[in-house]
Amino acid sequence: MAMVKKLLGFYRRLVCHPVPLVFALLFVLAKVWSNISYGGSLVNGLRSGLMGILVYALAVGLIYLLSGKPLGDRSAAQQLASGQAKWGLVLGVILYFFILGSIVDRLQRQGLMPGYPVFSWIPGWGLWHNLFSSFPGGYMTANIVRGLPFFVLLPAYVLRRLGVKWGGFAFSGGNLKPAIPFLLIYVAAFLFSGLTVERWILLLYATLYSGFQEEFFFRGVLQPLFIAVTKKPVWGMGLSVCLFAFLHIPDFVYRVYPTVPLALSSVASTALFGGLMAYGVYRTGMLWPWILIHALSNVVGF
Repeated sequence: MAMVKKLLGFYRRLVCHPVPLVFALLFVLAKVWSNISYGGSLVNGLRSGLMGILVYALAVGLIYLLSGKPLGDRSAAQQLASGQAKWGLVLGVILYFFILGSIVDRLQRQGLMPGYPVFSWIPGWGLWHNLFSSFPGGYMTANIVRGLPFFVLLPAYVLRRLGVKWGGFAFSGGNLKPAIPFLLIYVAAFLFSGLTVERWILLLYATLYSGFQEEFFFRGVLQPLFIAVTKKPVWGMGLSVCLFAFLHIPDFVYRVYPTVPLALSSVASTALFGGLMAYGVYRTGMLWPWILIHALSNVVGF
């Protein structure tokens, strides 16, 4: 009974906060728009959106029940002095928009997105782009090497200069228990969906690229800095998740999906998944299990 009361209190606070409410509303609207655009009904769109909200609500509720005190403050970035945290956040956001610009530039150079390449003014950027167009190991190796300086090395250097020690990046320690159910679900889904050499290679790629690099940048750097500056964990998580979801829009709209409604529907799903990762990192105070969960999710497709 005490556990039920604890969970009900958690959900009561959740539905009264503007951040999860706005995310939920936008998610449902995106699913409705996508469904109607493909000839479906309003009811089916609402059902799809509400079911998605229910699944993610159950997931964050499970993390809440299995965790004790939030351990997000284990991140040294969150413990920086106010002035240092603000400088770190400013530099992190500048780096974020640079990454976003590089994605737009790549799509424009590939002829997938209209407009003159936005980074043409940077000396040598064309050579940098061409270097990866025929990179040994194909697009997987190219993406890993291309993303590493901007998602990991530069933000880590900035935090180090601000005083964060290597042990302050939350790769170890913390509370693993809330992540275990999700690890088991995703590992089982991976193992029972047909093991091939190609899928193992894809998992390795997803771990080194989207798993490690995106989780480090968004949940290991931007999220604790947003929390340190705003002094409000939910707003800090929400802002970092917004940037995480927004980064996927150019690729989803111009390369991955055939229509804008379908692309934005997937962006909405990405935002909710990012919210789950954000809350998991905040409650457990560790990155590595969520890196693996993120990678497995990309491979198994949910």
